[in-house]
Amino acid sequence: MKRQFFAALEKLADNHHNEVVYRDGGRVRKTWAELARDIDRAVARLASLRPEGREFQVGLVGPTSYRWMVLDLACLKAGFRSVAVPEFLTGSEMGALFREAAADVVLADRAVADRLTEVNVPVWFFGSGDAAPAGDDFEELAGVEWTCTADRMLDHYSIGYSSGTSGKAKRIDLVFPAEEPSRGWKHRLGLPLQYYRYRTSFWSRKDNKLFVFMPFSHLQQRAFVRLALMRGIDIVLSSPQRCVQDLVIEKPNIMVSVPMIYEALAERIEQKLQQMSERQKSVLGVYLRLRVNRLRNRNWVKRLFDRYLFGKVRKVYGGRADYFVTGSAPIDRRTLLTFYRVGVRIYEGYGQSELPRIIAMSSERDFRIGSVGKPRVPVRVAADGEIRVKIDRSEFADPSIVTFDQEGYVCTGDLGHLDADGFLYLHGRKDDVIVLDNGKKVFPANVETVFPELKAEDSICVTSFDGKRIAVVAHWPVEQGGSAALRSYLAEGNPKLAEHEKVTLFVHSEVPFTVENGMLTGTRKLRRQRIKAVFGDAKLERVDG
Repeated sequence: MKRQFFAALEKLADNHHNEVVYRDGGRVRKTWAELARDIDRAVARLASLRPEGREFQVGLVGPTSYRWMVLDLACLKAGFRSVAVPEFLTGSEMGALFREAAADVVLADRAVADRLTEVNVPVWFFGSGDAAPAGDDFEELAGVEWTCTADRMLDHYSIGYSSGTSGKAKRIDLVFPAEEPSRGWKHRLGLPLQYYRYRTSFWSRKDNKLFVFMPFSHLQQRAFVRLALMRGIDIVLSSPQRCVQDLVIEKPNIMVSVPMIYEALAERIEQKLQQMSERQKSVLGVYLRLRVNRLRNRNWVKRLFDRYLFGKVRKVYGGRADYFVTGSAPIDRRTLLTFYRVGVRIYEGYGQSELPRIIAMSSERDFRIGSVGKPRVPVRVAADGEIRVKIDRSEFADPSIVTFDQEGYVCTGDLGHLDADGFLYLHGRKDDVIVLDNGKKVFPANVETVFPELKAEDSICVTSFDGKRIAVVAHWPVEQGGSAALRSYLAEGNPKLAEHEKVTLFVHSEVPFTVENGMLTGTRKLRRQRIKAVFGDAKLERVDG
């Protein structure tokens, strides 16, 4: 894999067809040849900062941007180890992680400049933004000559960190997989079938476009960028603030997102469906009865129906959803069904940053609403419902970051079950489960889906402060009724819940949960323990008044 990726980086210089699109004031388009030149310039500047006689550790922090991507690829190509720290952390947390990883320098976006006061190594800044230049400008470095070769690339190429939803962010050492030995005749016989499946899938198309808006500190986003560079897939960079707008403009067909975005899009799709004419609604009924929505996107029958029914609907998500993937947190089943009704499959993936391989991923062949598909590694479910996976210790750069049971299975900390056909379903985090004093168990994520208006905005956290009653910490804007409106909304949802799940108490947060105030991670997961601690002394109000 390492040599293959280096070869892909070398080929960028001759590629004037593929492009990277991003925002910097206005819309900016760069060919991959221009990307190659930017990477080589960054390599030269990095080399000028390199300490002699030892490996070079380069800290990286900041929101998703073209410059962040260039610097990360430059580290990879030059054989320098990047240390990617989540940009939503506090200054002290950032400083502690950079010290722990022994970063020699830190390259930081100016957007986080005010939180780098506790970094004890030289800091160089990139990016523009609205703020005045802060400190030394990386772009002004003269650079020195540095020869890049595949042999110089590091096997252990980066240090990353988990999102830290349950406490301190865990260090994750990223390594290239070992070169695979030559395989036997059975593998060679299967190659024609693999090639046929590739040629008849969307992956072989020349107009594929990857959409990235989640933080590059999240390992998965960088992995998809590497995949795009190796497969000749255009890249669009956006941000959580304008990703919905950019979806419509750029029309990507490949995206990995958190549920919140899909839930917001599903609400808009439902609005468009309600606006259909009576004739269109009748045709939609035929479309669903004939199960046309289950056909492949290239099927002419499906395309004919789509053209008549979903012209306005397709504008909501760009119209080219070949491989839209959700992960990181549970998604509302109604959101999946809304997309499925209009012929779009949202594929659910399941993995953990600490693991070198993905655990499960739904696919065109293995797809069921609400399931993350069939496992891609051996999986078993323990007596308490915990999912455990079989991954050899030798595949980990540092096996100590995970917990193995006595039979060598990794304890994931996630709860779920396998159905009779081998499909895996998730229930929530083991640490998040609320065990009431009567022995009843409550899965917070399941309760939160009953309140879609709050969940779509990541504005609800289900917890219990006394072990007896279920409580909610939630934000409802004052201009939309504030605490009184929140009480009414919670009361309306309670009949949909089992008796032990009903929300009895609530706290009205005057501010929304955001990455900036530490209530959400960079991938917009709730930091439940932090939320509970912050609101632990707040006045609790009864839902029934």
